[in-house]
Amino acid sequence: MDLVKIGAYIAGKRKALGLTQRQLAEKLGMSDKSVSKWERGVCLPDVSVYFELCQALGISINEFLAGEDIVEENIIQKSEENIIQVTKDSKHKQKHLKSIIGLISVVAFIAVSVIAGFLLNFIRPKNNIEPYDRSSIEMKTAEMLSGSDGVYMYKFNTTDRFEAIKLYIAQYRQGVCVGKEELELSYDGFESPKQGTFILLPEFEKFNIRFIVADDGSKAAMDIPILEDVADREYLMRSATQIGKKTKVRYNEEQALVAFVYDNDAMRVGDIQDYEKGISPVENDCVYCFSVRFCKD
Repeated sequence: MDLVKIGAYIAGKRKALGLTQRQLAEKLGMSDKSVSKWERGVCLPDVSVYFELCQALGISINEFLAGEDIVEENIIQKSEENIIQVTKDSKHKQKHLKSIIGLISVVAFIAVSVIAGFLLNFIRPKNNIEPYDRSSIEMKTAEMLSGSDGVYMYKFNTTDRFEAIKLYIAQYRQGVCVGKEELELSYDGFESPKQGTFILLPEFEKFNIRFIVADDGSKAAMDIPILEDVADREYLMRSATQIGKKTKVRYNEEQALVAFVYDNDAMRVGDIQDYEKGISPVENDCVYCFSVRFCKD
């Protein structure tokens, strides 16, 4: 995110309201020095302050993170861009941390070689997929930007080269798979990404789920209409089951990320791993399971 742009935006909105830095700080229970740092682009406020700051300035979370006013028709696009940018900023910070650790290791190699080796091994990218921690800054920010149904995000790290990522969406009715869609992201002739993010944005009121995959160089997305032929669909209960911890990437195998479950009475969720076998563990009215496959030759 552009801290200078965001800072200038905060300053502009504050001045338009006739507030001094001290007055804005008092509204937030902060110091005027903190507000000064934000406006100079030195740093962002803590994520816990986002909501109150936006209320005080009369702006949305999306506008705050974009550092500009957003017209109505661009809100969804800007929201996605902000979510993706938040995850990218986190990765850049991790890379910076690795550089610092590397420098310390060189300078103090003899004295801390064992410790440095352990740390480098700990933070070195592995072949894995894992959900973002719900208490992390990235997730808290993404949840502010998403709708009432929340957001589901998974980061992947890979050390092996692969040819493509395939995204799958399987639909189940009463425990039986009735359809499956596929989207392929090909890296043929290109270097496959070492890191990336899968993002699921359910929008129950619009009966749609948006599936996004983003890495440092590209983004792909698909909209999945849901419950199209279901009577009284607006009254269905809804829940989800997802991977709960870091999972090893199993190349050339389909791996489930999350399943969204809809039912009108006795809802049972089941285990996400069962969907990798192509079966629904429970007989709910409707289930949409999202999975991925990292494809090698």
